[in-house]
Amino acid sequence: MAHAGHTTTATSLTSNSSMAMEMQMNFYFSTSMTLLFQSWNISTVQGLVGSIFAMLFLSIFYEGLKSFREYLMHVAVKSLGAPSNSCSDVKPTAGKLTWRAIFLGKSKLSLLIHVIQSILQVIQVGVAYLLMLAVMTFNGWIFLAIVFGSGIGYLIFGWTKFLYRVGLTQDSNDCCN
Repeated sequence: MAHAGHTTTATSLTSNSSMAMEMQMNFYFSTSMTLLFQSWNISTVQGLVGSIFAMLFLSIFYEGLKSFREYLMHVAVKSLGAPSNSCSDVKPTAGKLTWRAIFLGKSKLSLLIHVIQSILQVIQVGVAYLLMLAVMTFNGWIFLAIVFGSGIGYLIFGWTKFLYRVGLTQDSNDCCN
């Protein structure tokens, strides 16, 4: 079966009208497209440039959100008294940490922190899917904006993950000072 041009046509019937939609199946560079929503219809160079910047900033936001969640996890681990750095002489707090202790507030990690993490997770997954769907338009400009935005975002925010993992962000009262 030959697929000349790699264009797929899907027809959907609604209650009183029919709508044909063509889906591009290869990368193309054009100023005419619909991005994510039917109302986000791009037909000018200015509209494309604005959409490129929107996708660029959304990608940077996504990387920042991932780093912020890593920071919150670092704060939560420190609040439990668990070692979050590479100091070998730090011992975790005495006693076992149980779910009941966490959720009843017997440690500084509370239900509120977990709820915030959960809300941020939902936002992060939503943004990730929006970025994925934008790439799936196969517009080369949008693809490049998302890839470069991700790189810029990692350049800005990615170092924090390294610092938290190796323990270079210790307070002045930590063990290795």
